[in-house]
Amino acid sequence: MNNITLRPYTDGDYDMLCEWWHAHGKQRRPQQMLPKCGVVCEFDGNPTSALFLHMDNSCGMCMADHAVSIPGLSLKQAMLAFRHCVACLKKIACDFGYHTIAVTTYRGIARRLESQGFRELSRNQVAMIATTSGEEL
Repeated sequence: MNNITLRPYTDGDYDMLCEWWHAHGKQRRPQQMLPKCGVVCEFDGNPTSALFLHMDNSCGMCMADHAVSIPGLSLKQAMLAFRHCVACLKKIACDFGYHTIAVTTYRGIARRLESQGFRELSRNQVAMIATTSGEEL
């Protein structure tokens, strides 16, 4: 890996991300649930990970979510890609005037996020979602 680049997520990336979520045994995210602000990290021109930014319009807080990486990355490569995605979204959030960014993630990733200025709020929370219409996800 010689070149790391970040680019905006496009709707054309959705099927690829679904394959990655499936390969990791995770639930795919409904496309309509993904925010318009997302980044894809590429190593040598090959997509390796993605992360999205939900932006609240009332209090200056936003949330990074829906992280996924291509199956088969080493832990070191996955963390490097994720670190670049987080840094990019933090910059975007700051440029739009957001003062705080939150993330819901796994304990191992949370430990690594501390080096990027994140702090744990609660050890006992569970991330959950539901549709507003009562339909299945």
